[in-house]
Amino acid sequence: MSISLPATLREPIAAAKKETALASPAIPLYIYAVSLASFLTVIGILWDISWHVSIGRDKFLSPPHILIYLGAIFGGLFSGIQVLWNTFRGPESARNSLVRVWGVFYSPLGALFCIWGAIAMLTSAPFDDWWHGAYGLDVQILSPPHSLLGLGMLFLQFGACVCISKYLNTNEGETGRTAGDAASPTRLQAASGSRSLSVLRFLFITSAASLLCMIYTFGTVYLHNRGMRASLFYQVAALLTLLLLPALGRALRMKWGMTAIALGYFTIAAVTNWVLQIFPAEPKLGPILTHVTHFQPAHFPLLIVLPALAMDGVMQRVKSNDWVKAGLLSVLFVLLLLAVEYPFSGFLLESPGARNWFFGAESWYFGNSPDTPFRYKFRLHEIDPFPVLAAGIGIAILIGLLAGRLSLRWGRWMQSIQR
Repeated sequence: MSISLPATLREPIAAAKKETALASPAIPLYIYAVSLASFLTVIGILWDISWHVSIGRDKFLSPPHILIYLGAIFGGLFSGIQVLWNTFRGPESARNSLVRVWGVFYSPLGALFCIWGAIAMLTSAPFDDWWHGAYGLDVQILSPPHSLLGLGMLFLQFGACVCISKYLNTNEGETGRTAGDAASPTRLQAASGSRSLSVLRFLFITSAASLLCMIYTFGTVYLHNRGMRASLFYQVAALLTLLLLPALGRALRMKWGMTAIALGYFTIAAVTNWVLQIFPAEPKLGPILTHVTHFQPAHFPLLIVLPALAMDGVMQRVKSNDWVKAGLLSVLFVLLLLAVEYPFSGFLLESPGARNWFFGAESWYFGNSPDTPFRYKFRLHEIDPFPVLAAGIGIAILIGLLAGRLSLRWGRWMQSIQR
């Protein structure tokens, strides 16, 4: 039995549904897929590093490798399907908001980055296996196959951010237009648009935090506890952070965007460290000088949340041009990071209070002797004298100024993405 509504009720309900659908189109499935791929990739690389430190390289298709390549397959496959759908089944009207490739295919801009990144990652897999077979174990992190893998991962994660930026930009505009009139029927549109915007922001924070975590992981050779009392640490941190964080924060279109992304990075890195320690692991590759029984965590994450809070405050209150903003961002970031990490490094390295599951200061590579005299203390060359440190901090601020200015310009570009 069916119940028929009066025409006076059917027409307003149908109109409201139609307006809501027009204002707040569903978030495409591939947007969720590329965000998940970005997250899986960084979890896989953190797990892989811990695997090498705790177990060694025992086989090509180890669980962390599978997770990394699963991220590549996820991101590349769903992006490729989206391109084929847009090309052969998508409506003609939607192609105006897509990039035309080779005169045949129609693709979102971000999907192209994801596809290129996935191809590079999957190509690096047999290349890496051949490299180990021909040359043995890696003597450095950035071997040719690892460099190709790293570039692929960065392309994939950046592509995820670009994909989501397109929908953030269009959704933000629709929500802003429909939310202005409280007495209008478009209140339904505003509510639906607001929900979509919240989901998009969460996905963007996940992808951007994964990208930031990946960048810091590649910079681990400089960004570690022992480096926090030398100026090179702050120069590298300023370059990597201020080249990315202001752009991502601006693209997020959120009041505390940089803080949210910095907190996301901390959560990913810290929770991965804490979870890995739960599982048993024993070395399988000699020489074994330190017997470990569980996965060894990476260094404690950088405390960039506090500088990010200050930088968000600058972006909200300072109305000057981007050069002035970049200068203020650089000064605040470098000086606050110095004020936090310089003393904190002493605690992490030297204090028995840091030798627990939370801070992970006892983490140690099984190929190193447990009795090394500088395991829990700084070496002399790891601490810059004050004049050297002061000059180096000045250079770090200059690097941050240039990186920050470029990043803010980059962020404006991401805010303009419509394809």
